Amino acid sequence: MTLDELKDIRYVEIDMRTQELITSGFIFDGRTFSMSLTAQINWSNFPNLPDALFPLTIIDINEAPYICSLANKMNFYYSALNAKNAPLQSGGVLKATIHACADEACVNAIIDNR
Repeated sequence: MTLDELKDIRYVEIDMRTQELITSGFIFDGRTFSMSLTAQINWSNFPNLPDALFPLTIIDINEAPYICSLANKMNFYYSALNAKNAPLQSGGVLKATIHACADEACVNAIIDNR
């Protein structure tokens, strides 16, 4: 296996772990909320919801209703955004580190412990 092939394998592993971290959901106000693709689309539009819709009932990952107040609207949104952004950023750092490696030992020494 060439160095580039090894790097490609590691990139795929990092991408898979990143996706796993994102889709595991996020915690807000002690509750876990979905980060499925549909949920990600819904949460990305959250700031655009009219204030008049709040308080808004949201269903958590356990199918239990959660009442999101207007005061928590943006905090909820930023929690969802961070749940996606943090794994993407940390995955990007790992991939950049692997990209900079000049040999197999360097690539194998990089551990994705997120």
